[in-house]
Amino acid sequence: MRLLNTTTLQVEEPQREPQYAIVSHVWNDEEVTFRDISEPQAVKLAGYAKLERSCKQALTDGYQYLWIDTCCIDKSSSAELSEAINSMYNWYSKAAVCYAYLDDVHSDEDPLSKDSEFCRSRWFKRGWTLQEAIAPRKLIFFAKNWVKIGTKYSLVSAVASITGVDERVLLATLPLADVSVAKKMSWASQRRTTRIEDRAYSLMGIFGVHMPLIYGEGQHAFIRLQHEIMRTSNDQSIFAWSSTTAENGAESFLLAPSPDHFLRSATIDRVSPIDFARLFTPASMDGDYKSHFVTTNSGVQIYIPIKRTPSLLGYTAVLACSSDGCLVGLYLHPCGGGLFQRTLVHHIPKIPGPYDEFQVRDIIISVGMYDQRAHPLPSLPSPESLHGSSAIVRVKTQLYRTGFVPLGQGPYDEFKWTPTTPNDKCIVAYQHRTTGEIFVVTIGGWSDHPCVHIDTFTGPEETKHRFSSYDHGLSSRCCDNRPLKVSKPLSTEGKTVTVSSHQRNTWEFTVTISVDGPQREVGYNGVSIGETLPMAERPLSQLGVRFPETQEFHVNVYRN
Repeated sequence: MRLLNTTTLQVEEPQREPQYAIVSHVWNDEEVTFRDISEPQAVKLAGYAKLERSCKQALTDGYQYLWIDTCCIDKSSSAELSEAINSMYNWYSKAAVCYAYLDDVHSDEDPLSKDSEFCRSRWFKRGWTLQEAIAPRKLIFFAKNWVKIGTKYSLVSAVASITGVDERVLLATLPLADVSVAKKMSWASQRRTTRIEDRAYSLMGIFGVHMPLIYGEGQHAFIRLQHEIMRTSNDQSIFAWSSTTAENGAESFLLAPSPDHFLRSATIDRVSPIDFARLFTPASMDGDYKSHFVTTNSGVQIYIPIKRTPSLLGYTAVLACSSDGCLVGLYLHPCGGGLFQRTLVHHIPKIPGPYDEFQVRDIIISVGMYDQRAHPLPSLPSPESLHGSSAIVRVKTQLYRTGFVPLGQGPYDEFKWTPTTPNDKCIVAYQHRTTGEIFVVTIGGWSDHPCVHIDTFTGPEETKHRFSSYDHGLSSRCCDNRPLKVSKPLSTEGKTVTVSSHQRNTWEFTVTISVDGPQREVGYNGVSIGETLPMAERPLSQLGVRFPETQEFHVNVYRN
């Protein structure tokens, strides 16, 4: 550990670690680096005045040494930089005093005023200063002219309000280990760093983990951070995040792509495994409850209570964490073979008891986009043929990411379908993972004529009333014997998804999906688009595929 001598303003490496002061600040132009500090021209740099005043304050307080990141780290050495960043939280916690220098705050104002420069300072918006606010035992705030503003203790209410950090954490009466992962992540959700990787690296100390630095990896650094946290903690609140935007192509479903997604997780608390297990009946568990989870090459293997949720064509899972006293959970889509994928990531559902309908199961939740090639699915079972011969349905498309995920048991490239009646149908369905909107293509017949029907539902609430009985109501919509209907286009997060179809032969057609394409609306025989029809419950055979922003997928139905 290099330290700056407060008398000579030269960097030294003491054989024994002395008491030292440490500086927390926001970088500006012309900071004095490790290479600059020993050169005569260092005094001409704008950042030299900061060094002088820091050393003068430390010397006044009786400290011979001071640490500041500008000149005490040789950033040209990747090994030294990695060691310093992995040690930084510890260095701040061991310092005798920390000087937080706020160069955009004047000393002649009330820092407790709601619109004060103190409350609006850049220091509270940077990623690295979060750990620098929490770790030091003694923290003193200084204004632009190096006049003392106050301490972390005297301003604790204001600092807690600005940062979202619990006052007890700031006062060191509540250990960081007792705070949920989701809540700690929420503290970083609105902070920024110059390099995107540093959003993850600046949180290592807060979570007590270490990992190598790989600048250039981008957002993957945050995914790696979450994996490191899961290696040392069984806190399921790490999954309690929600998407704040409709992110197409997000790298992960179960793990958050960035700290931003924990913005609404500030109220998430852990529930102890013992208290959590008591909420579920012994009959719902296969043996004793297991609170740990592990990362496998297929995803995260976890012992979790789930129940089927027909209105969402999937499952609801309960996490061992709560918000305002109510358990929260996830929505899951089954991919087959005990593998699930998280869907509808736009919010964290609260799940009030009782929990009698939940079964505690050992499942695997995919960390990223489901890949059929890595996890091949079994063939779709065919019902016994009552009318006509069986058929092979082939779907050709590229599996891209546009915000929609498959519903049902797919995605299948090919499946066998045997109509049980002359007018039986199979359904291709997708759901947007942020808005919950559902897009449906139905392949089937009416009065012995092949029919393709395209429809949409606006979200889970409408789906709850309509989709479970969609197959029955479809007959009313296809009564004109026309081969195609196209419903009103979806509108998702400012983008319009237009769906159209071209039928070439009796059982061969192409569906074209385009985002921000031409808006069109087609209806027949006075059936209003989006009209709610009286429907009866009837099981559905479902098939799922995915499509990119502008893509055709071809469906061919062959007699077997």
